[in-house]
Amino acid sequence: MKLIERNEYVAWLKSYKDKPLIKVVTGLRRVGKSTIFDLYIQELKKEGISDEQILKINFEDLDNEPLRDKRALYSHIIASAKDGKTLYVFLDEIQRVDGFEEVVDSLFIKENIDVYITGSNAKFLSSEIATLLTGRYVEINVLPLSFKEYYAHFKDNGKSKRNLFTDYITYGALPGIFMFETGTAQQREYIESVYKTILEKDILKRNSAASKQLVENILSYLVYNIGCLTTTKRITDTLNSNGTKVSYNTVDSYFETLQDCFFVYKADRYDVVGKEYLKLINKYYITDFGFKYYILNNKTIELPQILENLIFLELKRRRFKVATGKVAEKEVDFIIKDNSDRVQYIQVAVTVMDEDKLKQELRPFYEINDNYPKYIITLDDYFVKDHDGVITINALDFLLGQEI
Repeated sequence: MKLIERNEYVAWLKSYKDKPLIKVVTGLRRVGKSTIFDLYIQELKKEGISDEQILKINFEDLDNEPLRDKRALYSHIIASAKDGKTLYVFLDEIQRVDGFEEVVDSLFIKENIDVYITGSNAKFLSSEIATLLTGRYVEINVLPLSFKEYYAHFKDNGKSKRNLFTDYITYGALPGIFMFETGTAQQREYIESVYKTILEKDILKRNSAASKQLVENILSYLVYNIGCLTTTKRITDTLNSNGTKVSYNTVDSYFETLQDCFFVYKADRYDVVGKEYLKLINKYYITDFGFKYYILNNKTIELPQILENLIFLELKRRRFKVATGKVAEKEVDFIIKDNSDRVQYIQVAVTVMDEDKLKQELRPFYEINDNYPKYIITLDDYFVKDHDGVITINALDFLLGQEI
């Protein structure tokens, strides 16, 4: 099967090729990290890099179990480096190797070894490991296919852009689903199998005291309340009122685990007037919508929630720092900063065709006393582009790459 292009991630890897830094690729299980390595290796070969200069090891493969010993792994890599030529080393799911950070740290100081690693759990870059590797690594977090990547793959199949968008938000965008016809039982079974694997191996197995039912109840609450301000106490109280007895600390621990395996992402809340981040209250967004059927059962998520979630993920793909905003008693969906700390404000709305809805979206912007760019992102095809300096953008155009 032809690999789906992940050009932005491959370009990122290429930008750090042969630089004295460890390249770290993180992300949800089955999100396509190994495929990105394969695509990048194809590019290396086009540049004339020989097979002998490329070493890729997947630690989920039982054939590689002997290499889960750190000394055996290190010796194998050193033995593979020959003739003074650069050896490109790809270590996939390296968190399976106890003490891997010592291996990576030792490889870092070797000449002519260029190291790339992946992991499916944020804990593999814990504070201790990050301290050891400080200044020696760069990291990129991989998300499911963007709508731009999805559309590029399917645009010639006869469906309209809108219909493809409907498929995208219905079945999700894990790369593996494209082995199957859209909407088939086989596709749904694949998504369910990935969900169950993440639940069992990345959530329950990493927390020996975890209750499957409790984790699913927390996930159901989070997904059903996408785009809503949430606190650990609020979820704890809701679960307890529904008959599920649980402590605040337990819920907080599960929150951390869900973020560690990249199943959900947290957006902190920023007070625009007070110019400070607010503790305890945040918003959470799910990494892929294909899981929603297995989390919510018969409940549904409204389109405004789905759209807000998609815009959040797209902003993360573009490597913005993303927060939600508080302006007096009003809310701004997103406050983003680029690498130079340039601020932009974003409201997300399915439609602003109704005048009252437009006023509602504009109102928080009028409370902000600065001149940073402000945008409304909407699914409307027809709109007034400029409202006193607030720019309106079509959501599909934005998801297909329109810059802000």
